Amino acid sequence: MKRKGLKCIAAAMAVTMGITAAGCQKESSPASNQTDEQKTEETVQAAQDESGGGLADEENLYGYSQPVSIKFGFSYGSDFKYREGESAVSNPWNDLYQANGINVDVLYEVDGTQAVTKFNNAVASGTYPDVFSAGATDLKTYAKTGVIADITEVYEKYASDELKEYINSDGGMGLSSAMVDGRLYGIPKMGNGYDNVMMMFVRQDWLDKLNLKMPETMDELVETAKAFTEMDPDGNGKADTYGLGFNGKNVFDMVGGIQAFFEGYGAAPGYWNGQFTFIEKEGKVLWGGNLPEEMKEGLTVLQQMYKDGSIPKDFGVMDSNALTEDLSAGRCGIFFAPMWGAMGPSANAVKNDIDAHFTAAPIPDGNGEGSSKAYFASSVDNAYYTVSSKCSNPEVLIKLMNLSVQKLCHPKDEDEFKKYYVDNGYQVWKYSLTQTTPPLKNYDNWKKESKAVETGNTDGLNTEQISDYTNMKAYLDAMAGGSPDLDDPAFQAGIGLYTVFGDPVGGYAAIDKMIQEDAFNKSVYNTVPTETMAAKYPTLNKMAMETIVKIISGDSVEDYDAFLETWNKLGGEDVTKEAQSWYDSQK
Repeated sequence: MKRKGLKCIAAAMAVTMGITAAGCQKESSPASNQTDEQKTEETVQAAQDESGGGLADEENLYGYSQPVSIKFGFSYGSDFKYREGESAVSNPWNDLYQANGINVDVLYEVDGTQAVTKFNNAVASGTYPDVFSAGATDLKTYAKTGVIADITEVYEKYASDELKEYINSDGGMGLSSAMVDGRLYGIPKMGNGYDNVMMMFVRQDWLDKLNLKMPETMDELVETAKAFTEMDPDGNGKADTYGLGFNGKNVFDMVGGIQAFFEGYGAAPGYWNGQFTFIEKEGKVLWGGNLPEEMKEGLTVLQQMYKDGSIPKDFGVMDSNALTEDLSAGRCGIFFAPMWGAMGPSANAVKNDIDAHFTAAPIPDGNGEGSSKAYFASSVDNAYYTVSSKCSNPEVLIKLMNLSVQKLCHPKDEDEFKKYYVDNGYQVWKYSLTQTTPPLKNYDNWKKESKAVETGNTDGLNTEQISDYTNMKAYLDAMAGGSPDLDDPAFQAGIGLYTVFGDPVGGYAAIDKMIQEDAFNKSVYNTVPTETMAAKYPTLNKMAMETIVKIISGDSVEDYDAFLETWNKLGGEDVTKEAQSWYDSQK
């Protein structure tokens, strides 16, 4: 998987936020919830001046003149550690909240493994968090059952221009997905859809050794995979390599996802964040795997590759960990993943073979020029910040989001960047109660960092970009010197970062090519799953995965037609009609 830290979505501290059953309570004194380390009047005044202090509460987009006390529940990943002297209510973000009249009380603190149970019990008891993050399915359930508040009006009144820009970075798809019966119930946590589109990674050093070029068509991919299997690309004299690696256990996964192969033929089977992949074809909405001719063409090719040994015989039981192990050990030469896919394997592979070099390219075309279309999902990171229906000040959610976007997406200078985002490698943003990052941050990082790697000029790079550049340069300089220290942390970090941000044929270079060619199959259902979708999805998804693996392994390709017939009868037709209805309503 995934260098989720790139998007800042794999927080070591996952935060769930909460309030008492009584809701948000106004407090008589701004100092009633001060931390042990008291803030000076100058610090408070500076923060208030930055974020609208002095305005009446109904005009202040960032806080309150009469403080509001809210309770939160915190959960922590196993690798999270507070800096010395800091805690959930003693850190730069809490100082910012207090300076803006938002006082945070801790409802509970638990290990991340207990977070879901703790939160569910809190909801059942009626004393649950005030502001908390919910997935798409839960958002709808909580809206229907009255757990969360309708925030349509408070969003319109209090959302800052910066927050609106953040939310509309995908053209409004994310905001639409937070609607239930035409009303807004959550603020989407925006990601970057480009970060998750699938592409192909190839051992460039193997291509060079065998005098092969990067595959651009599926026919060329088949030839390359066969060569990697039969022509000893690692030069050790053993038949211990194979061409194409898949995650056959989870099938529609990210690292080694089989769905990517079919995307080369214009189909889009699979799922995204527990939801069907609905695309548009000739004006009709359909599940991306409900294209029998495209799917059977891809299955025919994969079945032959399996027979030839280019796909390992045990692929059906391999998960992403097993595939990553093969990539790291130099056994596999080609796989599909998002732009971050080669980060881990590349660093490990270099330890086994100093010449190991993964490069990236768009998924090869299967049906001629232009048939390859990578599935592009909604940019919402399957998380919505919501506010309890018991809160008497629901606008507090919007004010928290305004502060988050102001400090994390638009820091005014390097000092503010370090204070609220990253300070000497410490990810201060994890203290934020509503965590946001610039949606196209990684695209911007690639543009600036790749240029810096090319020219050596670091002018204009921020702290994060300087760190990435420094590590990539450590890798490149060590390789140029001929005797790298393989265990040097900077060298190791630089290898992975180079596969994304520095290599002219790296992950984001491939994305940029797809952007220029508009080579995407875009999701056309961008809202919460219906009750039918939620109920039918597990069965239909499992059936699809099993069918694909069985056919690749030797069952008749024509079995896919029978699968689709059953898929439609067991609910596929119903969920497709619901997706079509929603799609039509957006026109």
